[in-house]
Amino acid sequence: MLEGLAPPKRERLCLVGEQSANLDSDDLEILNDALVDVRWSTNALAKALNARGFKVGNTLLGRHREKICSCYKA
Repeated sequence: MLEGLAPPKRERLCLVGEQSANLDSDDLEILNDALVDVRWSTNALAKALNARGFKVGNTLLGRHREKICSCYKA
């Protein structure tokens, strides 16, 4: 009777996740590559993204890169 009973999944994303959802596939791939590229400091990446219209602060970007933002919480 209660098979498959599970709590609902939360669909909350941080600002980086929300804005990423609006990118085309090419830009999303570029962003994802930059997020894992250790040559980018979080501050430098935030500045470069902001200069291109992707508005994000370096603290939030750092939390997203470390996977401790709401995108990664169950």
